[in-house]
Amino acid sequence: MTTFLAYLAVGFIQGLIYGLLALGLVLVYKGTRVVNFAHPYFGLVCAFMAWWLTAKASYPPFSWLPFEENSLPRFAIAAVLALVIIALYGLAVEHGVMRRLRQAPRLVQLVATIALAQGAVGLVQILFNRTEEQASTFRSLPVLLPSAWQFDIGARTVTPAEVQVLIVVPVICVAAALFFTRTKFGVAIRAAAENVDAARLLGISADRVSMFVWVTGALLAGVAGLLITQTRGSLDVATLSTGFLIRALTAALIGGLVSLPGAVVGGLIVGIAEFTVIWFVTQVLESNDVALTSGGPEAFLFVLVIAFLIFRPGGLFGEREETEDKVAFVPTLRDLPLRLRHSAPARAVRVLGVLLMGAACLMSLVAGSATNDILIRVVIFAMVGVSLTVLMGYSGQISLGHWGLTGFGAFALANFYERLDVPYLLSLPLVVLAGMAVSLLVGLPALRIKGLYLAVVTLGFSLAAEFYLFKTEWFGNGTAGFTLSQPKLGPFDLAAPTGRPLFFFSVIMLVLCMIVARNLANSRSGRGFYALRENEKAAATLGVKLTQYRLLAFAVSGGIAALAGALYATNLGRADPFLWDTGRWALTLVAIVMIGGIGSLTGSILGAFLVVGLPQLIHFDNPWIVPIGTGILLLIVILRARGGLAGLVQRIRETLVTSLDELAQQQQPPPRHPQAQQPAA
Repeated sequence: MTTFLAYLAVGFIQGLIYGLLALGLVLVYKGTRVVNFAHPYFGLVCAFMAWWLTAKASYPPFSWLPFEENSLPRFAIAAVLALVIIALYGLAVEHGVMRRLRQAPRLVQLVATIALAQGAVGLVQILFNRTEEQASTFRSLPVLLPSAWQFDIGARTVTPAEVQVLIVVPVICVAAALFFTRTKFGVAIRAAAENVDAARLLGISADRVSMFVWVTGALLAGVAGLLITQTRGSLDVATLSTGFLIRALTAALIGGLVSLPGAVVGGLIVGIAEFTVIWFVTQVLESNDVALTSGGPEAFLFVLVIAFLIFRPGGLFGEREETEDKVAFVPTLRDLPLRLRHSAPARAVRVLGVLLMGAACLMSLVAGSATNDILIRVVIFAMVGVSLTVLMGYSGQISLGHWGLTGFGAFALANFYERLDVPYLLSLPLVVLAGMAVSLLVGLPALRIKGLYLAVVTLGFSLAAEFYLFKTEWFGNGTAGFTLSQPKLGPFDLAAPTGRPLFFFSVIMLVLCMIVARNLANSRSGRGFYALRENEKAAATLGVKLTQYRLLAFAVSGGIAALAGALYATNLGRADPFLWDTGRWALTLVAIVMIGGIGSLTGSILGAFLVVGLPQLIHFDNPWIVPIGTGILLLIVILRARGGLAGLVQRIRETLVTSLDELAQQQQPPPRHPQAQQPAA
């Protein structure tokens, strides 16, 4: 019993931090109706900034301070400065990005926050993790309370850092309650959250409300980042990234996405549930299984999110939030005018495009093994882009869990091919079918959960797959994973050291996936997808079977993603559970298809080449360049070039075809008219 009380105490304290982070998440949502996926990354930037100002900054004005590095007075000053910096950062985000997207669909705003999260990770990497020495540096933050401030609960000592949480978080919660109930501006924010139009008629400025919630939300995230760093005793990117995000989102959804007290209660539920699962696995089951000990909480949180969203979608203290009818991420890419679509210049431009793609493929014949390996990765990520294009571009259903589906495809191939001795060419279609089945299971909540909520569910699936499913003995072969032998398939020796046969085999698979997606888009199902994407209520009124098309989009998308994962494992020669880093790739995959041009199959190839291939080809693939570059490109696409690279290529094609057609018309001789007959005299 004393051991359980110890785990319960840890869960309660961690839950307070999750609740504080969820409080900022709910505050931003109440004020702007934006689910800020970059929220925990504000805490990441703040914690690293506070550490650097405490331990490393050695120029004025810090060199003037009479305090030594890592001293408590210096940390107190550094923490205040870091919070001021993160508040200004939140203000810049609101003014420079989110205010410009105020009239955009809410899912577009969500993707913008994904870009901000990518940029925050890149910013931390470029400032603090550029070199191997920096990456290996142990980082921690001092605790302001003296060491005597501790007490025992059961078999565990509550440290001064945890006592600090027990003091700081309740004070912040009481201050927030007083502000929103006793001050005019707090009441105005609540009024604006309930009815924006009515609040505007009463003279409440939407701009001021938006600025306040973004700045305050950034401050709350910063405080949460500092507290969790102190309680865990170390500072690293993994602690304050995707796992922190999914816990805050789960807490917000459990409490109710518009309830501030519910956010804190939800955080406590998440923290206590997480450490109760750890206690049950380690103490009751006495299991040393890595999948259960490291992935049990993630799997439980995934189930908990689905259960609440299906059976209590409004959370414990909120009401169910209706999503938008219009979910299209970007304007539909326009085709050429009908007059030019089948003209000679249009055919010439299409032939030119095919020749350019063929030339790009033939580069593999003269490239070395390293370059071919990069090209294979580009093709594989383009396939994942095609799968997301079917789901997001065609049907408007967002997914942040496709990296988990690619991992499932890799381990499914390993089980079929290595464990069950199924021939490789037969294993691939079985992998596709298995991926479709799992994607359907993940997509079943889409029947009741849409838009923003569905993004949370799919992200939770990817984390549960990474930390639990891929490390199980029965599916992932434990932490050792599988070693894959690369077969010879007729003329394609996939084990060839040059990598050319595997590259061309992957290209064939990519072309087949694009043909399937193209035919699906041009069929009756494609028209159902587009109706679902543009306006669900209008589509249902017209008799469109929404359930059928939602599940079909998930199934086709999941099958293609699983096939891409199987090829990725074939290229690596192994299915390793530690390769499927959700924190690195879950948000990047969305960025790839958005930068390439969502809704365009060609855009999947362009986005994969720009984000995955180009940095490696020019030897500029530092871990800090890709996230910050991807974030910047994604923001540019959302704010300035909504069609992405595919839209840019389309505009160039239209300009070229139009110019060639006008030139051809100018060179044609004028029509000859018969001379009029002279009247008889």
